[in-house]
Amino acid sequence: MGLASHRVLVRVARRDIGLLCNFIAAYEGVAIVRTLEPGQGLVELLIAPDFRAIALDILQALSQEMELTVLPEL
Repeated sequence: MGLASHRVLVRVARRDIGLLCNFIAAYEGVAIVRTLEPGQGLVELLIAPDFRAIALDILQALSQEMELTVLPEL
């Protein structure tokens, strides 16, 4: 049985979607980024189970540098 990834939804300014993707890609293996609604800046991160805390720390740091909101889990 495989390990399930954690799903985190993030809202960023539309202009920052590519920047967010590049930042997350720099942390190889932490998460996969998918743009769900580009016009609304809605982005999904699929986070590897062992990297959840690291990914949330990265998002917290990025929220200090850009308009970024981690949306509540459903």
